[in-house]
Amino acid sequence: MPDFSYSARAAKDSKIRTGKITAANKSEAKAFLKKRGLRIVALSAARKSQLLEGEIPIIGEFLIKDEKANYKFILGSQDPKPRDLIIFTKQLATMVGSGVPLIQSLGILQKQQPSRGFRRALRDILQTVENGSTYSSSLTLYPHIFDSLYIAMVEAGEASGNLDIILKKLVTYIEKAEKIKSQVKSALAYPVIVLCIAILVVSGLLKFVVPVFAKQFAETGRKLPGLTQMVVDFSDFFQEYWYYIFGGMGLFLWLFTQWKNTVSGRMIFDKYILKAPIIGDVLKKIAVGRFCSTMASMLSSGVNLLQALSICAASAGNKVIETFVINVKSGLEKGQNFSTPLSEGDLFPMMVISMVEVGESTGSLDEMLTKVAELYEEEVDLAVKTMLSMIEPIMIVFIGGIVSFVVIAMYLPVFDMAGGVE
Repeated sequence: MPDFSYSARAAKDSKIRTGKITAANKSEAKAFLKKRGLRIVALSAARKSQLLEGEIPIIGEFLIKDEKANYKFILGSQDPKPRDLIIFTKQLATMVGSGVPLIQSLGILQKQQPSRGFRRALRDILQTVENGSTYSSSLTLYPHIFDSLYIAMVEAGEASGNLDIILKKLVTYIEKAEKIKSQVKSALAYPVIVLCIAILVVSGLLKFVVPVFAKQFAETGRKLPGLTQMVVDFSDFFQEYWYYIFGGMGLFLWLFTQWKNTVSGRMIFDKYILKAPIIGDVLKKIAVGRFCSTMASMLSSGVNLLQALSICAASAGNKVIETFVINVKSGLEKGQNFSTPLSEGDLFPMMVISMVEVGESTGSLDEMLTKVAELYEEEVDLAVKTMLSMIEPIMIVFIGGIVSFVVIAMYLPVFDMAGGVE
């Protein structure tokens, strides 16, 4: 069980007392202190040591000496990567399935983790399990490593006595989830990268190329065409105030990020990103595939439908989809079939809804959702490749158009002078 640090005033002498107590949760800690006649001033989870076995602090916990007498700087949280979680879950499933006790398995795996943050987390989880807590409740100590879906499936595995089978399903799910994340990154990153390249190319032209032409034109004393004069003026402005321009762009991005992190901003952004040309269709397919994969994994593990929908909504990654899933859950709570609220809106195609209806009627909803997830996995792969193949020529034409515009503007006076000579 977790430790809590407290500061409380005694009823007898009104003196402040501080200390640590162990309790299942904060409410239980409060009740325990009140029974002892203490009036709580402050109560918070006790900070756990960042040091591992064999490590000696040199400067606080920032510079340490490990068990091999090597000095190390500890910077950041050093949280595990998804790959670390996949390997750990796979190894734990193998050991538990082979009959190795859970505590012994955790002890062995904790020592061989490459990530300090993961070793520290497993150390605390192991101690909590040794103190009598279930494995699933111990995982709640580190929600940033083990999300609600992971914990719910482990809890279902403990209840059914099939923890090793559930852990294997978790490995498959996490691998698919990571693949989906990489597809989303590919879909969003490519246009951004090309846009950044376009900005750098235009900046280079305005900073280094246009001034050379402008100097030569000035020596001739001729009046420049309107298009050329506009580019030269903008080049002069850019050279004089380039730091304001880039500073303004940075400020705009910061303000946009702050707005997007608000509830209303995130809702508006997520709504229109799903309607965006080309990329919106890809993100919808990714969302449907993720929903079906997540639901199939949890339902086949024994997690009840309503709990699965709650977890699915929380892990949607898009406020519009999250609201939609919450509405689906509300429909189920009112007695509707699962397929009925899914048909409301344009997120789920009729093919998916029809397969869900068949799954409900035959009692094999998890199997149907698995088939849909597999189908959409292939569709998403194809959609991402198609999107990238469409965006690439569009971006090339975009950059080429900008460069061509500047080049033509610079050569217009040359053409005029050539015409005058004739």
